[in-house]
Amino acid sequence: MLYDLVIIGGGPAGITAGIYAVRKKLKTLVIAKDFFGQIAKTRQVDNWPGDLGISGIDLMKKMESHLKSLTSEILAGDKVVNVEKRKNSFLIKTQAGQELEGKAVLVATGRTEKKLGVPGEQELVGRGVSYCTICDAPFFQDKRVAVIGGGNSALGAALDLAKYASEVFILFKGQTMVADECLQGLIKVQPKIKVFLQKNIIAIDGQGKVESVSYQDNVSGNEEQIAVEGVFINIGTVPTVDFLAGLVRQNEGGEIEINPKNNATSQEGIFAAGDVTDSSWKQFVIAAGEGAKAALAAYNYLNKLEN
Repeated sequence: MLYDLVIIGGGPAGITAGIYAVRKKLKTLVIAKDFFGQIAKTRQVDNWPGDLGISGIDLMKKMESHLKSLTSEILAGDKVVNVEKRKNSFLIKTQAGQELEGKAVLVATGRTEKKLGVPGEQELVGRGVSYCTICDAPFFQDKRVAVIGGGNSALGAALDLAKYASEVFILFKGQTMVADECLQGLIKVQPKIKVFLQKNIIAIDGQGKVESVSYQDNVSGNEEQIAVEGVFINIGTVPTVDFLAGLVRQNEGGEIEINPKNNATSQEGIFAAGDVTDSSWKQFVIAAGEGAKAALAAYNYLNKLEN
């Protein structure tokens, strides 16, 4: 089936783009692995206009319901593995083997968690290793856990975990943490949280489940170990662009380069919005706005194709 617009992604940018595209009467398909997005991992959102103090997951559920109230053209639980340029359209292939076609494509796939790349990490995912405290923190009631990272997401994760865990150890390779001062202040007055700086993680240890974290002290050079039952990795994110295979121009960080006026990419007919792009700020409200802008730009592009 040929669609006017295929939107890839179910975060704030993809959902908002879908709402605008459907309202413009475009034959639209939204493909989403889930309707989650990075914001769903946030325990409380205070900067979304009109919803003071709402949880990230509840906010995403409201957005998902809004989209589903307008259209049934949604392919959920599947992910795009390849986009191929054809003469007058794009062929989209999914992990489940679906092949779909769109006159235009809007990429809003956001970002995925950056991996440490150390022994034991992949083997122990779901067995003590996690990238999402809002998903998994309650499983670590009265247990010792480690948080890897020194930015806002890491310190936010540590504060979430302190509600459940008996002890929380923040391990960061830098000399100072890079999180906002307000978060650092909260960490300092939380007795369950201990901060260890200049620690470079070299392995996550355990037989079938996490038992400890090994690290090298960047000052002494000594290798040390700390016993924990959970490891939460919060060292940043990378754009989710592997399925594009060089079809659009990207910057050094892998972000899709867009024209800020209309969210067009270097490939005519492909638009992009949200945290997957090279836009300056990675914020929920900005991603939603960029999704609307990209959908309207796609609408204008498709109108020109018809004329």
